[in-house]
Amino acid sequence: MSDFILLWVHVLGLAVFFGSGVTLLVMLLPPAAQIDDPAEKQTFLAKGLKYYNPLSIGSLGVVLMTGAWNLTSFKAKPGLSFFTPEGYLSDFGSLLSLKLLIVFFLINVSAAVSLGMGHRIVRTEVRGEAFPSDKLPGLVKRMQIFTILALALTAWIVWISLDMTRIGLVVSGMGSS
Repeated sequence: MSDFILLWVHVLGLAVFFGSGVTLLVMLLPPAAQIDDPAEKQTFLAKGLKYYNPLSIGSLGVVLMTGAWNLTSFKAKPGLSFFTPEGYLSDFGSLLSLKLLIVFFLINVSAAVSLGMGHRIVRTEVRGEAFPSDKLPGLVKRMQIFTILALALTAWIVWISLDMTRIGLVVSGMGSS
């Protein structure tokens, strides 16, 4: 039962993470790009990013921790043959290696959006300072590009995970090849 709950917490964390990225991309950044006054744009962005940053990084943390927890118990079953070519899960191990590599890039891209660019805007607003007006449009554009990249990496990770599930079902005899 605990594996079932852990899986659902993992999926829920993924939904919150993906949803926060879509919300940033669709509901916060486009209206901000339409605001001409740099001070208004900064205030508008800071109000939204104040909630986005912890939600995004927190939900990504939940996904990472629950994924690691699930993986640790799963890897213990085949032991050392997990990644070896003669191991019964070698295809699974190859996909897992690719997934972990993409997750590494996703963590870096997401941290750049939230902790790098987003936090910088919020911190500047909280201090009552003005973000350089010539740099704000470029920063918003970079946040948009990085968020699209994060969503694409997330979708790729989900695709790989579905393939891993298919392999696991075939190996366990519950699915067809």
